Amino acid sequence: MTTVALSIRQATPADAEVLSALIFASYSRLFRGWYADDELAVAVPLMSKANPHLLSSGTYYVAELAGDIAGCGGWTETPPGGGEIMEGTAHIRHFATHPDHLRQGVARGLIERCFADARQRGVTLFRCMSSLPAESFYARLGFRRVEPSEFALPGGVRLAAVVMERDLG
Repeated sequence: MTTVALSIRQATPADAEVLSALIFASYSRLFRGWYADDELAVAVPLMSKANPHLLSSGTYYVAELAGDIAGCGGWTETPPGGGEIMEGTAHIRHFATHPDHLRQGVARGLIERCFADARQRGVTLFRCMSSLPAESFYARLGFRRVEPSEFALPGGVRLAAVVMERDLG
């Protein structure tokens, strides 16, 4: 069996279209069975748009396998939706793996890149707003459940979520 090397690079605004398509494919498939179909019909198109701020942040990444865009994700010191920056704390942002590349180390490679880069900038705690299907992934990487929460989306749609944390020490 041949192993294909995972390549991770910084995202740029030029990646917006391909990453939006990847996020849509990921969320529309992986969220099924976890959330109601009528909620997903409204939420997935809203949640799957690549965020221009993240794409130009320098801390949002694209993972490639054999030339295919396989995943994306990153981190910021600013909490999702804005808010107060807390020294030493960073936030996992907008992770997705294309369904054709699940269980190939894509998300793990992305998160390890986030951990390494954040440590270099003095981050000691990562927080994340996890979707329900991603909670077990984050738990396997040492994140602990803090509290239930929800994604509040335009149009009054709310999807259950979980706030999680992980020390980087």
